[in-house]
Amino acid sequence: MRALGGSVNNSADTGGEPFLDEWVFGVVYGGFIVQGLSLGLLFVLYARDRWGHLWRGRVWDLPRVPAGGRAVRVAAVAAAVLALFPAGLRLLWAAGSTVGLNETRVTEHTSDFSVLSVLELGYLAAAVTGALVLAFRRPPALPVKAALALAWAGSGAVGCWGAWLFMASFAGSADVAERPTTVMLLAYAVQMIIAALVAHTGVRFLKERAAGTPRPPA
Repeated sequence: MRALGGSVNNSADTGGEPFLDEWVFGVVYGGFIVQGLSLGLLFVLYARDRWGHLWRGRVWDLPRVPAGGRAVRVAAVAAAVLALFPAGLRLLWAAGSTVGLNETRVTEHTSDFSVLSVLELGYLAAAVTGALVLAFRRPPALPVKAALALAWAGSGAVGCWGAWLFMASFAGSADVAERPTTVMLLAYAVQMIIAALVAHTGVRFLKERAAGTPRPPA
């Protein structure tokens, strides 16, 4: 957060006891980051050996019309249209607006929240861009693996983050100010739908490539 212009609140900033000691963020969350990067690297290496032939080449090497053509393109366009709603909210929140936020978020609208909104906007853009490239085969010079990476990473971040926030909203809070607004719940639900549509586009693409690209001998 600090690297992107955010800040980290401590007990001196809020006037109360900290939820966690400051060293926890550096040690525990730092460990989570290292663990996540390590597991991600191992998966990438395995996927390259197992399915690397499916994302070789560039978009111009693909058939002009994807398998399941109309359905795949409708799913990609639907994801792009739906993304306008949560993306618009994130853009407003990043700019300092509090529209659609609950009372707690309004009072805690710090630079951290603005940075997080920008990141979530980037995830949405990545997911939709990847899906549209796979569905419409544009731009032709783009590597296939770049389009797949955008769709995979973007939809994963959008879907998981939306699902987590949506489910956490029903955990129940005694404070009305902390309960999510209808706008917030709708944004989380739409994010899950977007992720499902993008994932559908990616799966159909991989099935198409698997059927038309023989796996090289080991």
